[in-house]
Amino acid sequence: MSERSLREQRRERRRELGRDQILDVAEGVFARKGFHEASLREIAELAEYSVGAVYGFFSGKDELYREIFLRRAVVFMSGMKEILSSSRAPQRQLRELAEWQVEFFRRHPEYGRLVLRSGAIASALTGAPSDAEILVNFRQAQEMQADLFRRGQREGTFKPGDPHLLARMFSGLVSAFQASELTEEGPQPLPLATLLETVEAAFVAGRA
Repeated sequence: MSERSLREQRRERRRELGRDQILDVAEGVFARKGFHEASLREIAELAEYSVGAVYGFFSGKDELYREIFLRRAVVFMSGMKEILSSSRAPQRQLRELAEWQVEFFRRHPEYGRLVLRSGAIASALTGAPSDAEILVNFRQAQEMQADLFRRGQREGTFKPGDPHLLARMFSGLVSAFQASELTEEGPQPLPLATLLETVEAAFVAGRA
């Protein structure tokens, strides 16, 4: 490999690290202040860049906000697909899906707070710039969950009901649990076992 190629690789790696650093900082600022109150100047200062340097990575605040969601969606959607493409029974997949989503937001608490501020897990962006690709990810996640409920209903595992509505209800339960862990004020966080028991009581046939 040529010295020029090595230099280009190092340069690209430094750019990726810089981009991730700005996204990490912006995630926290947007989570605390919301889209409209956050400023590129504050994000740049906390990331130890100039505002001009930030513009070297992103066209503006809209794109920066958008990229936060798209970056996390790659991992979030990949985890969902891995669980839902397994050969395990629908009831087991439902538990694993709840556990995965909780663990994901535990690893990325600032993103979790940002999502709560936006409205719901993987939701459309309330009060901030909308984006077709983000909406596609949201709809795909909901459709994947709805398909899980369809499969479980066909096997007699899950209670009857519109699969899309059940998917929304499932996301609502996870979002409520997430709020108990990520909000700074309010009741003490609930054990994960409580969420899993609630999910099974809500959706598994024969459970009350």
